[in-house]
Amino acid sequence: MNIFDLSMGQAAVITNVGLGGGAKERLFSLGIREGERVEVINYSLFKSSVLISCSAVRVALRKSLARKIEVRL
Repeated sequence: MNIFDLSMGQAAVITNVGLGGGAKERLFSLGIREGERVEVINYSLFKSSVLISCSAVRVALRKSLARKIEVRL
């Protein structure tokens, strides 16, 4: 299961960030890493991106990026 599979308002724990290079480092600097709790705040129109809350920050992720972050309920 990945972040994009969650419903609005649903929370889960990050199990794997399947990214490499600069994208992974940027997310880590924002506190988005394994073991952290993440909550889906809202989806954009046509579900092209998702707004999440994690470690006291809110971040909008593209659909392709959100699909690479695995979570468990």
